[in-house]
Amino acid sequence: MNKSCFFILLFLSYSLLYSQNVHHTRERTYDVLHYKLNIEIDEKAKTCTGDVIIKFLPLRPEFEMLQLDAAKMSISTVKMRNKTLEFFHVGETLTVAMDKPYSFLDTLDVVVSYSVTSPKKGLYFIQPDSGYPDKQWQVWSQGESEDNHHWFPCYDSPNDMATSEMVVTVKDNFTAISNGKLLGVKRHPKKKLATYHWLESKPHVSYLISLVVGEYVEVKDSWGVIPLSYYVYKHQRSDAMRSFTKTPKMMEFFSTKIEIQYPWEKYAQTVVQDFIYGGMENVSATTLTDNTIHDARAHLDYNSDGLVAHELAHQWWGNLLSFRDWSHAWLSEGFASYFDILFQEYDKGSDVAMKMILDAQTTLANLDVGENRRPTVTNRYVTSLDLFDNRIYGKGACILHMLRFMLGDELFWKSVKHYAQKFALKNVETNDFKIAIEEATGYNLHWFFDQWVYKAGRPEFDITSSWDQSNRNVKIFVKQVQKTDSLTGIFTTPVDIEVWMNHVPETYRVTITKAEEEFTFPAYQQPQLVIFDKGSHILKKANFPKSSDEWIYQLHHAKNGVDRLLAIEELRWMVDSPKVTKALNEAMLEDPFVEIRADAAWALADGKRVDIADLLMSAYGDREAKVRGAAVTGLGNFGGESVLKILRHAFESDSSYAVIAGALRSLAKVDSMNRKSYCSEALQRDSRNEIIRSAAIQILGQIGDDDALALVKSYTRYGIERNIRIQCVNTLASNWQKREDVLEHLIGMLNDASFHVRRAVIGALGNLKNPKALDALHASAEKEPDSRLQKEAREAIAKIEKAQQEQSR
Repeated sequence: MNKSCFFILLFLSYSLLYSQNVHHTRERTYDVLHYKLNIEIDEKAKTCTGDVIIKFLPLRPEFEMLQLDAAKMSISTVKMRNKTLEFFHVGETLTVAMDKPYSFLDTLDVVVSYSVTSPKKGLYFIQPDSGYPDKQWQVWSQGESEDNHHWFPCYDSPNDMATSEMVVTVKDNFTAISNGKLLGVKRHPKKKLATYHWLESKPHVSYLISLVVGEYVEVKDSWGVIPLSYYVYKHQRSDAMRSFTKTPKMMEFFSTKIEIQYPWEKYAQTVVQDFIYGGMENVSATTLTDNTIHDARAHLDYNSDGLVAHELAHQWWGNLLSFRDWSHAWLSEGFASYFDILFQEYDKGSDVAMKMILDAQTTLANLDVGENRRPTVTNRYVTSLDLFDNRIYGKGACILHMLRFMLGDELFWKSVKHYAQKFALKNVETNDFKIAIEEATGYNLHWFFDQWVYKAGRPEFDITSSWDQSNRNVKIFVKQVQKTDSLTGIFTTPVDIEVWMNHVPETYRVTITKAEEEFTFPAYQQPQLVIFDKGSHILKKANFPKSSDEWIYQLHHAKNGVDRLLAIEELRWMVDSPKVTKALNEAMLEDPFVEIRADAAWALADGKRVDIADLLMSAYGDREAKVRGAAVTGLGNFGGESVLKILRHAFESDSSYAVIAGALRSLAKVDSMNRKSYCSEALQRDSRNEIIRSAAIQILGQIGDDDALALVKSYTRYGIERNIRIQCVNTLASNWQKREDVLEHLIGMLNDASFHVRRAVIGALGNLKNPKALDALHASAEKEPDSRLQKEAREAIAKIEKAQQEQSR
């Protein structure tokens, strides 16, 4: 092939790739079989140097050109069978001209020799500096979504699966953790280096290839024959099992329910500093934020179970079965989110699990509405990370839960097992899952996937009930009132309706298919209570007017914790009624579910009656920190010496960091003359994620004087703990909106070295809605390496421009 034809093809390939925001599964011309990286890491020079050997099969006859993804790096040679090949490196594409045409019967190997220094993303070099002299020396990768090609040439799209190997040389005081089985460690004493050799023998997508380098201790565990390793810092060793102790139990649960044993050679969980996510499910080697390790005191308020379960579930959903293109990412994130919930149900009970479903439903109610509606599966986006919000995480979990509700446990698990076993170690699309369910159950689920997955929104129900005394029945009228259009139609869904008579519930399952429907059930007397969608299994908005007596009855008698929680949400608007106060107090003190007790305390705190303070002080004796925290926070709405005494005790002596922070906020309200003194004391106290100091910063923002402003600004400086800096950024934007010096200070922080701080600053500037920030935000949208921050900068710009338009009307 001559060079002119070669460059024409190159131009056409770039044009097709970048011209549209409608994305389709990437076309492949070859199938990668194996990656082998032979690299050396220099953490001080921030370099990665070496070779990547790529074994592949052409998919086309007359294969003459290999295109690899390779961002800004230096390519020295490309060889095949010791023969040097011609190559062109333009933009983020490395194009290699084969020495002759090959067929799809040929198995080929190319060796790319390269080096990269301070890559834009994909591989991150963490090291101490003058601001943070105690920071770890670390190198860690983050491949999702398509960032691994920033540190080694590869095919960086999810529709190709290959085995991988990592031979990496590092300083001998470091440990190198990668995918698969550790084949060996070779020491080089004279050079003070060590070479680690890892092999992942089962195919996986390229974004799951990972590397972590740093000073670690390994805490060993096991599940059957599977070795489990928890890599933490030396000072974290004694706290590690608090975060990871349930890993074997989770692995047993997932393996049993899916009926596929944990599929990889080992499972490592490694903590890293300054991680840009909570966790990343690299195949057999999950990377986690080091903030997940916590002490016994923090464990009163926080546990790592959700993060650990989510990332472990990905070893099946996302790794063993990998989505073919990003539009189907819910098959990974939605499944992992729901399997976290399923484990919580197994471990802690159905009330905990259904509260998580209810929380996801509530989040979606504020996200997937109006012009912001978006289908769970869509190929319209700017970058693939634009899709990674609660419409694939939380809604994905809700979709799977509704499937389970509709099919029942037996058929649901039959379907999941069939899907997993049929597509193990393969790429999948949503239709594969739908067909697997149909094969396992015989049901045609086109309608279900059409309304919940390929369209957007949710049903909004207006519900009324009436008792027909003469016919001895109760009639339930259901009307769907959501705005309908091409994205959101009239929904079809099963619903459980529970009718209570003489303290005995009867549940009826109905199927809603129309805009307006009426359902009739036998009722020999006036029902004490009717619950629409018992257990809140359906993603929806429901307006069902009931009397205070009915809501109280629901709070006292509903079997499902979420139904009792929903009753509290309605009763909080009637809290000053004596009978409502009494009912909420009983729930706060006696309900077995901690979320009910805490929510009842929050609801009571909205009341105006003076006796409510005594009730909240009683709740401070609860064994659960969440309830005590609600109680002390609620006491901030009241006064008196007894309240002050309880709050001072909580601030000085409570075992929970969160309760102390809540007591501080309340003390600032109840004893406002001394709030600066309380803040001064709080600023000296350590806590997980700086929750106590952050509360003090919030209070200083409310004080709002020049001394407070100076102090808050001083805590934004580089070198201060990141969580405090982020709190100060938000406090500045919330309390000093009109100050030009605050605006200039925040704009200056857009160049901060911390990803998380820059993210907070972008959000704060958007909330300020000051047009003077536009130029700086435009610059951020252009130069930010992370597409999430690019998107958020664009959103901040849009918010400011919208405010300008509204002002000009």
